[in-house]
Amino acid sequence: MSRMQFYIAKTKTDRNSGNILAVFACGRDEAQWCWVPVEFVVQLINQGVPFNTLLKRSDNDYVKGARIEVHDEFFLRTVVNNTPGDSLESLPTIVE
Repeated sequence: MSRMQFYIAKTKTDRNSGNILAVFACGRDEAQWCWVPVEFVVQLINQGVPFNTLLKRSDNDYVKGARIEVHDEFFLRTVVNNTPGDSLESLPTIVE
């Protein structure tokens, strides 16, 4: 997969718990829309990775070489504070 820059746009929530399951990200050219598991975002935060740094993660099928750009600090904290423990394998990689 070529390097992509993703803009986090919205979230996918669990209907029962209200927990955020994934963030909806868009490539800068708006040609690639995909769901990014919230665990991936949280792992990066825990590792202290700055979000304006190019990320390389060859073992992740969702965002290989993606640049995650978070434009709303409150939104990011909301994602972190609502991390569910469930697996997200059932989420589609590309939607719309």
